[in-house]
Amino acid sequence: MADNSPDYKALFLQAEQRRKQAEDEGRREKERRKQEEEWRKQAEERQKQAEVEGSREKERTRPTTFTELMRLSHNSLSRPLRVETPSRSTSGKIPLPSRKHCPIRLERWDECPVQLSELYRSVQSYLQPTPGEAPRLFTSLHELEGLGRRLNRNPISSEQELEAYERFAVEEHINDIITELCKIPAAREEFGLGDGIQFSNHTNSLNKSDAIEADASQPSSVHHPRPDQFCIHRVDGRTTTLLTTVEYKPPHKLPVATLRTGLRPMDLWKEMVKSNKITTDKDAKLRYNAERLVCSAIVQEYHVMIQEGLEFSYVTNGIARVLLRVPQNDPGTLYYFLCDPNNEVNMEMEAHLANTSIARTLCLCLMAFHSPVRGQEWRNSVRPDIPIWKTSFDHTRSHIPEDEFRQLPLNSDSTAPEFPSPDSGSAYEPSSSPPDPPESTARQVSARSRFSCAPSEVRHRSPSSQSPDPDSKPATHRKRTFSQVPSSPSAQRVARQRDTNNDKGPDSQSRYRDAQFCTQRCLLGLQSGGLLDDCCPNVMFHRRSKDDPQHPITSEELVRLLKAQLDENIDRCTPLGGCGAYGAPFKLTCVVYGYTVIGKGTTSGLWKEVSREAEVYRILRKAQGSAVPVFLGTIDLAKIYFLHGAGEIRHLLVMGWGEKIQHRWS
Repeated sequence: MADNSPDYKALFLQAEQRRKQAEDEGRREKERRKQEEEWRKQAEERQKQAEVEGSREKERTRPTTFTELMRLSHNSLSRPLRVETPSRSTSGKIPLPSRKHCPIRLERWDECPVQLSELYRSVQSYLQPTPGEAPRLFTSLHELEGLGRRLNRNPISSEQELEAYERFAVEEHINDIITELCKIPAAREEFGLGDGIQFSNHTNSLNKSDAIEADASQPSSVHHPRPDQFCIHRVDGRTTTLLTTVEYKPPHKLPVATLRTGLRPMDLWKEMVKSNKITTDKDAKLRYNAERLVCSAIVQEYHVMIQEGLEFSYVTNGIARVLLRVPQNDPGTLYYFLCDPNNEVNMEMEAHLANTSIARTLCLCLMAFHSPVRGQEWRNSVRPDIPIWKTSFDHTRSHIPEDEFRQLPLNSDSTAPEFPSPDSGSAYEPSSSPPDPPESTARQVSARSRFSCAPSEVRHRSPSSQSPDPDSKPATHRKRTFSQVPSSPSAQRVARQRDTNNDKGPDSQSRYRDAQFCTQRCLLGLQSGGLLDDCCPNVMFHRRSKDDPQHPITSEELVRLLKAQLDENIDRCTPLGGCGAYGAPFKLTCVVYGYTVIGKGTTSGLWKEVSREAEVYRILRKAQGSAVPVFLGTIDLAKIYFLHGAGEIRHLLVMGWGEKIQHRWS
């Protein structure tokens, strides 16, 4: 009988084998799960990292807030700025010293830091209001970092490089900020922004022609600004109005340390120009070199401020900037305030962002929006009391021995000043003398307008706005404009004659600006002793009486009347904009008789050439009024009309307006 008992050993071995297989399978499953878990964690880590990088990239590429723009632009654009050593920097032709208006006194502008901070906070209240997330309106961090790398790839070694740096690192951002403020009606009204701001450079074209045409034996009485003048304009539709000008001085020629050493309150005319004192003390000599170099730089800009009728301006070397102010009632005193952002901005304190280059320049521009360009009468009245200094910055620099210039503390630009508060600047010290007396107030201004240094009778600019004459008396009656025609021509003329002595305010300026041009037929009749033209828009102002068909005066008398009123008040004319190679057009209105004509203005240097046109018009007398405008005569001005973008207008050709003028200005 066969043995049917089980083989326990074999069964045990089989069971053991199955157990081991199960254990191996369990280990493999565990390892598989562990690996899958690691893969999952790695995937999650990669996803988190991608999300972080995406978020970081999103933050870098998204628009910045106003405060972020101030902080990031300072970090990316201002702090990395480097200066080329003088020996490796450009040095062009050194111009000869020229005659420039020179302030009698130089004083610290102690009120400036507080005024700038008030403006900054006002801007911030519009662009970054609280509570709530601030709007993102400005250049991204990614763009700022890229711009910083490009601008700071090489140290600044020339004026052209400084101009490019200022344009892209400062001015373009100010343009963006003001563009956003213009979109907010309350901000646009408070700051008087019009349609925005424009940074540009231009040539005083007639002065440039002067240099070619004028007789070298008859130099101009006062130096004309260099052809490239850097300007900031307010924009109103298709027109622009000058706000202020800028002077660029490369930092290797005018280091920050030189500014710190050379800027101080002083009797500038007495100490820098008239003094014959020669010092032998080494430190005193180095300090004098710095003072003379700094004064030469700021006098160059002061000269432009007087010519252009400006209250505010600034000089910059890219690292620091000197803000300037000329008070209307004390033009012989130039006030300064030194801004050195790299030494004044603590990035951990948000309030310090008001001290950045962009913030300082922005707020000075906002001050200028509330300070209308001063009229030609003001400019002519202050010139005789302002001395002339024959100077040139580059010439002054060239006369400082190189070893002495190198001994100026060129490498101390990172030395911090006495520690400023957010409302103070690098050179701020309380003044022991009182500020210049407040100018009379004609009306209350809003609380947000109290930052303005201009007279408190604030008027927002228009293309033809002028400062009121500080000595003018208030009119005792409302002035008539030419559109308000009384029933009696004789009564009207009496009123106009009475008003000629009281036409220094904005109402009278609009009268000259808004008057319509006389017709060619009207002026032909005036020239030939003929009849009035009933189609002339000003015929009611010309008549002696209601039915009188004759002109009340001759063309020669009209020219004499125009000259007399311009000699009395040079603001009684309106520049029409634009400038040719030899002249610029003006609108001239005879206050008494209402004749409105064109004056082609030009400079003394070009007058010899331009005056020949008078002979050409006389030869073409029979063609006048049809082929060519009616020519009435010439005027030699007793006062200077400094026309922005053209130069010193001293002579006029007087004529009727032609088709081109009609099409453009009617």
